[in-house]
Amino acid sequence: MPPPKIDVPPGADQPIATKYGLTYEIPPDWANEYSVVTGWESDRGEISRYSTAARFGAGYCPEDKFEGLAVAGATGRNGVDLDTAARDHVHLAERIFASSGERFKPKVQYVGPTQITVAGRPAVRYTAIVTDVPKERKCGPPTALFDIVATPGYATAEVMILMIELHQGLPGTLDPTVTDRIIASLRPSEGYGG
Repeated sequence: MPPPKIDVPPGADQPIATKYGLTYEIPPDWANEYSVVTGWESDRGEISRYSTAARFGAGYCPEDKFEGLAVAGATGRNGVDLDTAARDHVHLAERIFASSGERFKPKVQYVGPTQITVAGRPAVRYTAIVTDVPKERKCGPPTALFDIVATPGYATAEVMILMIELHQGLPGTLDPTVTDRIIASLRPSEGYGG
């Protein structure tokens, strides 16, 4: 069960509290899907799932009303260090952007680990720069950015993972600085972190 939606005035950044005791903010023009679980699967099964989601640009393509231009969400891990958690999730980009049977794979360049700080605590960021995405869906992107941040959780998991995916090379795609903005907003949720 996700924490309740945080209401803000129209035009304000929208905070989304996760069940991991951390909150992130999305820009005003994103859809706050705090109660939604999003993710990917292939013919080989589930690839990954993220809760307390947010989405941008859904419906930009008339042929697929569910296809969007960006998505964010959170998940948790136990029993692994920050770097392992972040690295494991960023390497899922190869499967996420592969063809449905995962026979055809995109090219992926990984950037990181980058050591950052979230609310005064260590965190790790990786970025997957995805190119040559197999053209299987009419609305799919030719390229994408897939960012993962792993930081200590305050509740329900030792590590919280924040995922931000931006499609690139399509009309209306977002500047990558939006990812930095979302990551910079990460902070303890109300009642956590002292």
